[in-house]
Amino acid sequence: MLIRDLRLVNRLGAAYLTMLTVVSSLGGALIATTWIRADVAAVPGTIVWCLALVAAVLVTASAQPPRMGLLCLAWLLSGLLMFASAMGFYTAVLEARGERVETTVTQVRDGTEKGRHLYYALVDPEGTRIPGELGAWPGAEIGANHNPEGEVGARVTVIRDPEGLVDPRLPDDVDGSVAVPIWLVVFTMTAVACMLAGRPLRAKPVVRRPRATSETGRSRARQRRKRRLRQS
Repeated sequence: MLIRDLRLVNRLGAAYLTMLTVVSSLGGALIATTWIRADVAAVPGTIVWCLALVAAVLVTASAQPPRMGLLCLAWLLSGLLMFASAMGFYTAVLEARGERVETTVTQVRDGTEKGRHLYYALVDPEGTRIPGELGAWPGAEIGANHNPEGEVGARVTVIRDPEGLVDPRLPDDVDGSVAVPIWLVVFTMTAVACMLAGRPLRAKPVVRRPRATSETGRSRARQRRKRRLRQS
């Protein structure tokens, strides 16, 4: 069992895992910043996600032919790794230096996604605009109908980043005890798929039949003559 486990740890699989993890983590950190609006983050995220597969194939192009089915599975899982990395990034930033503050909504915007998704521009008690937007309202549930919605002038408590690197979040959404296990689970699934994709391909055994030599042919002829003499 140990030998079988060790065989799964291979250089090609490690190269796949390194490339997909690095690109997905950087992509996740990028889409979690205020540089990209949350409702359009899917576009750069998809581009980075596709680049992860291209990079994995190009970096290992000189190696043995890859198991493309398993490599594509690892690539699909790396998409989840990207979003888990985004969650882990903003959670880490807000837990490290975030400030809890009561804010006021100054603008409500309907995002470009399919369906209704509101984003809220906020100001702090001094009237200073908080970088980024709040993408969820207290009491709202993902996929639920008739979620509560905020309006201009409404007050809401958030955790904000004083440096403005990530969007403000509701206090309940900043929980490292949830973000870290999610990232670890997705990373483990991606790692297993990468290691399986990097296993050496088994060569099909070639069975060669020995050619009959002249001596072998004469021996068989003598045996046939002996059998005929016995039968007569």
